[in-house]
Amino acid sequence: MNWKNTENKLNEFIDNKLFNGVVLKITNENKTIYFNSFGYSNLEEEVKMNNDNIFALYSMTKPITVIACLLLIQRGILSFEDRVCDFYSDFNEEIKIKHLLNMTSGLTYFWNNSESGKEIKAAFDLVENENIALQNFCEKISKTKVISKPGTEWHYGVSLDIIGGIIEKISNQGFNDFVNENILTPLEMQDTAFYIKDLNRKTQVYEFKKTIDGNKLISNKDFHFLMPFTNKQPAASLGGSGLFSTADDYSKFLNFLIDGKINGIQYLESELLEEMRSDQLKDNKETFKWTFNKDYSYGYGVRVRLRNELDPLTEIGEFGWDGALGSAGLVDPKNNITMTFLSSSYPGNNRIVQTELFGAVYKDLRELNIIK
Repeated sequence: MNWKNTENKLNEFIDNKLFNGVVLKITNENKTIYFNSFGYSNLEEEVKMNNDNIFALYSMTKPITVIACLLLIQRGILSFEDRVCDFYSDFNEEIKIKHLLNMTSGLTYFWNNSESGKEIKAAFDLVENENIALQNFCEKISKTKVISKPGTEWHYGVSLDIIGGIIEKISNQGFNDFVNENILTPLEMQDTAFYIKDLNRKTQVYEFKKTIDGNKLISNKDFHFLMPFTNKQPAASLGGSGLFSTADDYSKFLNFLIDGKINGIQYLESELLEEMRSDQLKDNKETFKWTFNKDYSYGYGVRVRLRNELDPLTEIGEFGWDGALGSAGLVDPKNNITMTFLSSSYPGNNRIVQTELFGAVYKDLRELNIIK
């Protein structure tokens, strides 16, 4: 099959130095219909990107954390209505599990000048630089003030990191162990972990800069934004940003999100999966600051497409999320399509990926008569 629009766009990304290298995998009916790599894992040494390169997922970790939480809800051990202060007493009493899942907890990240943001930044610094445990991290976050009444406004932030801490408390095991035992192993995601399993396949991170002389990519071998980049298990496995993976592994997870089945067995109830990928903001949708396309709202850890009127046209019901280094995941349940795009530049030019690349992929899907 000739994926001309997709490949032209990916080559354009590389030629314009938006990314040093990328990997793209597309599946239909859980079968690979496209899998290729472009550019270099290491520009200076001209090490070509390979399909099995390992990337930092960053926020593409979030949907995996959501599934971990939903599995506990399915087992009756946790509920959407449970109060977070029942696990960490200093949290605002109005925050519930559902608010953490849909990012309406009032907890943010640190790219604002609020006092809460500064306190959250300090907690992340301790994870990066002092390798503090996840429980210590959550306790420190619990003392910060919310920036809005829980349940009323969408704010991107540490909510799913706190979910990871709650899962540790409930399961009496490390969050990494819970995720490995309940998600990664059943899905045979052997290259995925909260550390880099094989340094020989690690993808170098490049800082993207616009200059008078054009775009530049500058190698940063000490890159460790939000979390350590290490080949050893960190003390804090961050549910919001901590996983490393390959395109093949993450594709397995995205295919699981189509029907919740593993080897034909219903592993996650359809009703819970539908909750995840449904509009969970409703009347508060106007507070959703993910602005690439107004046809979207937010579910649990993922964008969800409610209409298909604005470019790039994908499909109603399409959902997924992206990461700080430009990577993006897409699940299209109607057409049984998944797309895993992995990249390693910071900042990640996410807007370009989720407009231009999404548009090119869907143009090819339609021109190749894979979908209508």
